[in-house]
Order: sequence, then C-alpha cells, then structure tokens
Amino acid sequence: MNLNQLYYFQELADQKQYTKAAENLFISQPTLSVSIKQLETELHCKLFKHNGRYVQLTEYGRIFYDTVTKTLASLEYGKKKIAQKISQDQGNIHIAGIPTAIGIFLPYLTKKYQQESAISPHFIYHDNPSYQICEGIKNGWYDIGICSYVPEFNYLTYIPLYTEEIIAIVAPDNNLAQINRMSPSELQGESIMTYSTKIQVGRDITNALLAVASDLHIINRLHDELAIAGQVLTNDIVGVVAKTIYLSGFDIHQIQLDLPKNIRQVYLVYDPNQHFSAGIIDFIDFIKSNKQEIQTLVDNLAIK
Repeated sequence: MNLNQLYYFQELADQKQYTKAAENLFISQPTLSVSIKQLETELHCKLFKHNGRYVQLTEYGRIFYDTVTKTLASLEYGKKKIAQKISQDQGNIHIAGIPTAIGIFLPYLTKKYQQESAISPHFIYHDNPSYQICEGIKNGWYDIGICSYVPEFNYLTYIPLYTEEIIAIVAPDNNLAQINRMSPSELQGESIMTYSTKIQVGRDITNALLAVASDLHIINRLHDELAIAGQVLTNDIVGVVAKTIYLSGFDIHQIQLDLPKNIRQVYLVYDPNQHFSAGIIDFIDFIKSNKQEIQTLVDNLAIK
C-alpha cells in the first residue's frame, strides 16, 4: 500500500466514477483500475461495487474511507505546518487582510516596521474576505490577519485594531445630498442598498440599522463598496457602507449616520496555538503599539 493508492481511493469514492476520478487525478483510467485492484488484493476485500457507470463503496470500503480521509487530512495538515515553518525560517511573514486594510495602511505599516526594527522580514500580502482569512489562518496559510470577527472561528485570538465609520452615500443630485448628518430612522421610505448578510460587515450593519428602525426598506445587497457605490449613482438610491478607500473614485455625497462607532470593528487575528518565529511575534507587538496611528489613518481617509 502506498500514498498514491490512498489518494486514488479517496478520489474514486468521492467522484463515484472511474472516468471522472482519473481525470481529476491526471492519470489514465486503467492506471486507476489497477491501483484499486491492488489495494483490494492487499486488504483481502472488495472496496467498491458497480452500479451501471458508477461505483459505490461496499461496507468494507466505507470503513476504509473513514480511515483514509482522517489519515490524509492529518498528513495535509502536517505538510502545511512544515511549509509555514520553512517560510517563517526564511524570514517571510504572510499577512492576509481585507482589501481596504491593504489599501489604507498595511504597506505603510510594514515599511515603517522594516525601517525601525533590527529584524527585516519579507512581507507577503494576501487580500481576502474575512471568512477566507480566518480559514487560512486555521489551515496555516497565513500567519496573521486583519479582518472582521468571524463567529465560526471563535477560537482564534481577535485584538480590536480599528473601526470604520458607517455612512450613507447618495448621488450629488439626490434630495439627501443637502444633508451632512442624520439618524438611520430618517431613511424610512428610502430605497437602501448595503452589504450582503453572507459577510460579517453586512450582518453587523443590517442589525444596527434595524435596531434603530425596523421598517427600513433594504432593496438589495452586494459584497463591496465599489458595487454599492456604482448602484447608488446609477439608480439614485441610498447606500449604507463603511467609509473606505474604495469610495474615493466616486463622485458621491457622504452623510454621517448616528450609529455606534464600533459597528465596523476590524481586528488583528492570529492562532494562539501557532508556533511563531521571533520576527512574527515582534511584528504583532509592533502592530499593537501602533493602533492609534492606524485608527488616525483610517479616520483621515478623504472621499469626495
């Protein structure tokens, strides 16, 4: 029994078809068939039974599948941990951030760290939504993250880093363009667009809005400020978004909303059980000590 046979067995069990499994494995169908027969001979049992063009696991196959799945998952986890350790030993720090964090302050902050620190790591940026960032930290793809709190990964360490102001945006010729500050309740009767509730910021903003005015008319939801701002200008509706660098390219009017400041809280995130190099620990401490400067950079973001 060899490792390839285990991967072949798992793929065939998942795909339930020799042709598709062989295609995904980049091997020929006869090679896959021979490998499975050798595995069955070694285990002295049938692992699959045929059902027309498809195959199904036998009772023996299901027992073996559970073992193989756990074994390969453990192996992949070990491979990722080794790759992460090699990368750290080479002086690399993988930072995953929501796009606005990378656009506003991360390059500035890492450059400042390299200038002030005796350690000179190589920073590798990854931009992703918050869920994917936390998933990447869990899997060892990233060392640290800058993102929202994600309840599914509540075992990670979340350190509040900065907040983003929640504003309403309208086209310059909209009736509300004469207003600079308002309560969410004053948006009653308006057609509102905000973020999808599939992402954390969308859930947080929606809950905050409806807590103030439960009958607001939210007509649509999108995933980022670019898409929402485009719809605001095209359809003359009201957008409710975080004030981010994405809005700087649009000719829009912004209105301050009377909402708590911590609705859009962004965190420094990492796995407390991860073994970090001295450079990563030092950089985490550096970020913590520069929280006020980060907040100032975010607060001073200018949009039209």
